[in-house]
Amino acid sequence: MRYDVATKVVVEHGKEVILKRLVGIEAVEAELIEELPQETVSLRRSDYPLRVRDREGEERIVLLEFQTAWRWEVPLRLLEYQIRYKLRYRLPVMSVVLLFRRREDVAEEYENESIRFRYKVIRLWQMDGGEVLRRKEIWIYPFIPVMRGGDENVFMAEEEIYGSDMERGVKADLLTALTIFSGFRGEEIVRRLLERRRDIMIESPAYEIIKEEGLREGIQRGLQQGMLEEAREMVLEALSVKFGVLPIDLIEEIKGIQFREVLKQLLRAAMTVESLDQFREQLGRVKG
Repeated sequence: MRYDVATKVVVEHGKEVILKRLVGIEAVEAELIEELPQETVSLRRSDYPLRVRDREGEERIVLLEFQTAWRWEVPLRLLEYQIRYKLRYRLPVMSVVLLFRRREDVAEEYENESIRFRYKVIRLWQMDGGEVLRRKEIWIYPFIPVMRGGDENVFMAEEEIYGSDMERGVKADLLTALTIFSGFRGEEIVRRLLERRRDIMIESPAYEIIKEEGLREGIQRGLQQGMLEEAREMVLEALSVKFGVLPIDLIEEIKGIQFREVLKQLLRAAMTVESLDQFREQLGRVKG
C-alpha cells in the first residue's frame, strides 16, 4: 500500500486542521511549498514543508514528516531539512514527525558531540479515534484506522465523510485515504470499505493503488515489505547504538537483504559482536 499517496491527499485537503489539532498551531494561512525541479534531483525533501502564518501574523516553516515506523536516521534527515529551509526562507522552522506504528522509545531530541536538535513527535497510534469523531474533525478522519479504538470508529468515519456536504471529489479522496490507512488493521476491513464505497472512490486518483484486481497482492506485498523494512531498521539501529555512525556501504548492504530470517540472524549478531569487522564476517556467512 502506498501510504505516501494517502498522506498527500489528507495534507492537501486538511493542512489547517492538522496544524491546529495535531501540531498545536492555529494557522490563518498554510501553503504547501513545492520543491524546485533542480533540487529534487540532488537533495532529499521533507514530506510536506508548509509556510504558515498564525493569528498573530507570525510566519514560520513547518516540516511535516510522516513515518509508518520509526527509523534511526529520521532525526538526521529532519536536521538536514531544517537547515535547508532555514537558509532559504530565514524564518523559524519547526520539524514534526507523525508516527503511525507503535514505538515506545522515540525521543524528541537528537544530540551528539557538537549539536542538540529538538523536534516534535505526534504519536498517532496513541490518539483516540472516538475523540476525533466527537470533535467532528473530518479532515483527519482518514487517520482514524491507525488510532486507538475499534473498527466501528472507522465505519463511523466512513459514514460521516460519505454523508457530508463536501464536494464529491473531496469525499472520494478522503474515503480512499481512509481505506488505504485501514490496511493497518488488515485486509478484511479494506475489502468491506471498497465494497461499500467503490462507486465514489473510483473518482479519486489515489484509487488506482487499491483497485480490486491488485488489492490482495498489494496488501500482502505491503505487509511483507513493512516487516522486512522494520527488521532492517532494527539491525541498523542495534549497530548504530553500539558502534555509532555506520559506513554507507554497510547500510546499503543491509537494506538490500530480502529475507527476514537472515535479518533475524544479523540482529542477534549485532547484539553480540564486539566490532563492525566481526559483524561483517557474520554478514558474509549468513549471506553466503
